[in-house]
Formats: sequence, C-alpha cells, structure tokens
Amino acid sequence: MSAKDSGSVGELLLALVDRVSHRGGDTLSLLTETGMTLPQVLFLTRLRQSGGSTPSELAERLGMSLPAVSQMVDRLFQLGLLTRVEDPEDRRRKRLATTPRADDLLERLRRARGEEYNKGTAKLSPAVRRELAAALAKAVKELSLERGPPGPLINQDCGPGGLRSKRGT
Repeated sequence: MSAKDSGSVGELLLALVDRVSHRGGDTLSLLTETGMTLPQVLFLTRLRQSGGSTPSELAERLGMSLPAVSQMVDRLFQLGLLTRVEDPEDRRRKRLATTPRADDLLERLRRARGEEYNKGTAKLSPAVRRELAAALAKAVKELSLERGPPGPLINQDCGPGGLRSKRGT
C-alpha cells in the first residue's frame, strides 16, 4: 500500500472502491443500456428511500435548486421512472414517487454493483474478507441509526438532467 493510500478513512475508502469498482462493467453496461445517468440513479435512489416526496422536500434533502429538481423530475417522468400525483392535503403540491419500473432498475443496479464489488474483493484472503464485512456491517448499522438517508448528492452542475447543488460549487 502506498503512502497515498494509508491516510484517512475517506482516502482508504476511495482507494478500496477504486480497486473493486467496475470489475465486470455490469453497472456501466446497465446504465448505458437504459440511457440513465448516475445523477438520475442517485436522485431515484433518494426518492425511493424517502418513500415519496414533494419537489421542494427533495431539493432541500439533496442540496439541489428547485429548477434542477424540476428538470430532473420532468426527464424521469418522461422515462416512466417516477409518478406525480396531487398531495391529498394540498392539491397545489405534487407528490413524487418511484414507479415499479424505477424500483426494478434500481434493484438491478444494486445487484450488479454488489456483484462487481464481490468480484473486486475476491482476491482478498478469507480472513480479510470477513474482517472487512464485519467492519462495514458495523459502520452501516451505526450510520443508519445515527442519521437516516444521506444528504446532498453532488456539489456541481452535471449538465442536462444532472444534479446541481444549491451552493453552486
């Protein structure tokens, strides 16, 4: 391991993901096949995790501007990946939710990504794999109890259909 890799937890996670990601190309192939972008997948993931939201709630939760959310919603609606219905408590508001098609796509991507990570870690010794799995399970559990769904997704303008931060960075 180089000096560059032996730093903070964040640096170590980046180094690990770099070594295990896209080992079969299944995730990228699936994105290409569906015409989806990573920002769209992340948007749908957060929408599904929330169990449904208004555009304003999503903008706040994801650190996006409302116009960026509206653009993303329009594109995903055209693709048949989310629904827009009137809020029963306030007919002026629209509630968003993922469609079964989106849920299926997200599950396929999750499985493909997991399989790529399994392939990428296959060369680790069984003892290191067990230790890594135990440490990751503990971290996921602790973070799940501590916070709920993650915060802002992307802090940059990703172009048409991408996520844009309200901070404009």
